[in-house]
Amino acid sequence: MVITVTLNPALDKTLTIENFKLGAVNRVSNIRYDIGGKGINVSKVLKNFNVDSVCTGFLGGIWESYFIEELNNRKISSKFIHINESTRTNTKVVDSVNKVYTDINEAGPSIKNKELEDFIKTFSDLCKKDDIVVLSGGVSPSVPSNIYGELIKIAKEKGAVTILDAEGELLEKGIKEKPDIIKPNIHELKKLMDLDEEKEETIIEASKKLINYGIKKVLVSLGDKGAVYVTENKVLKCDGLKVTVKSTVGAGDSMVAALVYSIIKNFSDEYTLKFANASGAASVTLEGTEACTLEQVDKLIDKVIVKEEQ
Repeated sequence: MVITVTLNPALDKTLTIENFKLGAVNRVSNIRYDIGGKGINVSKVLKNFNVDSVCTGFLGGIWESYFIEELNNRKISSKFIHINESTRTNTKVVDSVNKVYTDINEAGPSIKNKELEDFIKTFSDLCKKDDIVVLSGGVSPSVPSNIYGELIKIAKEKGAVTILDAEGELLEKGIKEKPDIIKPNIHELKKLMDLDEEKEETIIEASKKLINYGIKKVLVSLGDKGAVYVTENKVLKCDGLKVTVKSTVGAGDSMVAALVYSIIKNFSDEYTLKFANASGAASVTLEGTEACTLEQVDKLIDKVIVKEEQ
């Protein structure tokens, strides 16, 4: 079973505004609503890849029933903990003329101690041997920053494979429990490893240090510049694909979903990188946090050229 954890879900409200200007009245040309949060986005993509998963985390307030209804409509299982406060709303502004994308994200609800305890018990009960557990995204300010480390420890003790996609303290403290795979973007990696440059050799060297620390695989997304994938045996890289960008939200989540799919299908390291890069590229061609499909990924995958660093 695949388990995705979303500790701070959000209703993603995407506004398309042509030539968006600060301090002025702007007219919206298009609006869409998507249930979101990084773990949920991973589950949405996996469903399009014909992989079932169960979502867990926290939901509350006016959006709780909407989330559950949307997940049910997509035939995605869920086991969220009900909270007293309301799930947040994140607003994305897409300037289709200037190709500028602005995110306005709320901090999220306060999680009570009892709610957190209920979630940890639910999570522990869900985890089984050989499950794939995806821990991704931020948390509300009331959730301790070592939460991912605690969940990774629980999952590994149950014999599950763990994938961590987080930033800042959540990533720094999470890797102490040595997740099997991490997927930082270049900015997250620079902060984690205290890097002052983005040269390819610097990225590779930092990723190798993480492998030596005990993490089995490190996928670093470089945006439109492609990705670097370092495993215990190989160092692989690929350039970005030239596609028409409609929204950058959820591209990293699509790459995480690709990692899950690659584990299930037992892909080689080379094909895993091809599939992940194509998934991220397919995602940005879609509006809002719409999930890419296998068909869309298949159209791009042969365009990804993977090179091995000797």
